[in-house]
Amino acid sequence: MLNDRRQFLKSLSMAAAAMAHPSLVFANQPAAFAGKFVMTLQARGGWDVTCFCDPKENQSGVEPITQWSKTERTQMAGNIAYAPFAKNRAFFERHHRNILIINGVDAQTNAHSIGETANWSGRLADGYPSLTALYAAANAPHLPMSYLSFGGWSRTAALLRPTVLGHSVTQMRGFLLAGTDDRGQTLVDPTVWSLIRKLHADNMQTALTNDTLLETGKRSRAAYLQALNSSDALSVFARSLPTNDEFQKISQGNRLINQIHFALLSFKAGVSITADVVDGGFDTHANNDAQQSTLLGGLTDAIDYLWSFAETLGIAQRLILVVGSDFSRTPHYNSGNGKDHWPVGSYMVMEQGASYTNRVIGKTDEIQNALSLDLSATNPNERGRIKLLPAHVQKALRKYLGLETAQVSRAFPLINTESVNFFT
Repeated sequence: MLNDRRQFLKSLSMAAAAMAHPSLVFANQPAAFAGKFVMTLQARGGWDVTCFCDPKENQSGVEPITQWSKTERTQMAGNIAYAPFAKNRAFFERHHRNILIINGVDAQTNAHSIGETANWSGRLADGYPSLTALYAAANAPHLPMSYLSFGGWSRTAALLRPTVLGHSVTQMRGFLLAGTDDRGQTLVDPTVWSLIRKLHADNMQTALTNDTLLETGKRSRAAYLQALNSSDALSVFARSLPTNDEFQKISQGNRLINQIHFALLSFKAGVSITADVVDGGFDTHANNDAQQSTLLGGLTDAIDYLWSFAETLGIAQRLILVVGSDFSRTPHYNSGNGKDHWPVGSYMVMEQGASYTNRVIGKTDEIQNALSLDLSATNPNERGRIKLLPAHVQKALRKYLGLETAQVSRAFPLINTESVNFFT
């Protein structure tokens, strides 16, 4: 399937009429942002890391923890252990040099909403923004779609307005091309449309000088004025988007790939710098292995596509991907061959050419209980052992991304959290 998608993208670039191809649309566009792009991939529901990046083999005298280990053994790709399950072998063999696995992270909850809050903001209670919202607010809040959300855990703490798209993005081309329908046909004469935009912009600018206008009214009008001023950049971006039929050929039914394609094009166009892409269904209380095999296979297909298309666009070296979930699955099967909620899970971070990759930090025991981490393993001058929490991962990501001292971060400190140098 991946080869089919690559061939399709190649055919787009070769066709004289294929003005949707990014190399043509963005050829003369100045770079609006020169830093890293940050994407999270949220496997919602609780992925089974014993079948992915924290493999567990059955132990004598206890209930089976994995079915695959009845006939197979844990595999290694570089320094990374993985389960011989779904499409893991091909994935880890291809990407292990660009992967950091963080195992044994205790979400401290079995509740989905609290697990998502902890894993994507760094604390159990609501009120903090996601890492991606914080990064967008610190670096490019002025961009028209600075922070993209495809329906996952995407809190902003009022730092900026997210662009919430949901799972489907196949209709966005027509929506973003101002004055056209979903087939790109002109609905409004361009001269008339320009006059309408100018009239609206003038009205908003005048309203903002009105001292009697409430603060909420000013914010909404300022947002509308920003949207008007951003419409040209969005139109350029929209012309890079595939048509509905092309989206279907690219994704071959994998909606996660559609989200990734849209997000990467928005990065390339300079209209976004962060995105939360989302895949659901991982809450496998019945038929765990069959469902997780399909879901993890789709997830690794999508990540394969992400790096392939990022290379095509020339932005792979600027991309950081953080993959995680609410928590994981129990270290045993229930009566329906499913697995229930288990607080101890994993993160996977991917980046090309980084010094911290091809490595695993954090451990669990044979039946997936979190083991404490010796701080000296990552911090040579530190002593003591800690239990890894999402807060440790989020604090380290903030530091690595330059957010630790950013003005927007000061209202959202991760206090009483040790520093762990995952990214050195």
